[in-house]
Amino acid sequence: MKIHVEKLNKTFDVEPTNKVMRSVYQLQLDLAKLSARKDKVVDTFSDAIKVIDTLEAFLTKTLHLSKSEAEKLDDDFDQNDISEMASYVSNRLMGMSDEDIKKDASESKESDPKK
Repeated sequence: MKIHVEKLNKTFDVEPTNKVMRSVYQLQLDLAKLSARKDKVVDTFSDAIKVIDTLEAFLTKTLHLSKSEAEKLDDDFDQNDISEMASYVSNRLMGMSDEDIKKDASESKESDPKK
C-alpha cells in the first residue's frame, strides 16, 4: 500500500502484514491506555513522554524510516505533527482512503467548539 506522508514529503510502500497491523493496534491500545490515566502530575508528564516515544517508534518502524528520517521526527516536528502523521498512517492501514480521512478531519473540526 502506498502511503504519502505530506509532512515528510515522501511516499512509503507499506505492506499491511500481521506484524504491521499488530503495531497499528498496539499504538491505538497504548494511546487509549495513556489517555485514560490522568491521575497524578508525575504520571501526566511521564505519559506525555511515552506518547511522543510511542508515536515516533510507530512511524519509524512502520514506514521503515532511516536513522536520519527518524531523527527528523524528534528535531523538526512537534507532538501534534507526529500525532497527525501516526493517525494518518494507521487510518490508511486500517482501510480508510485519503478522502475518508479528510472528511473525518473536517467533521471533527466542525464539531469541536475550540476550532
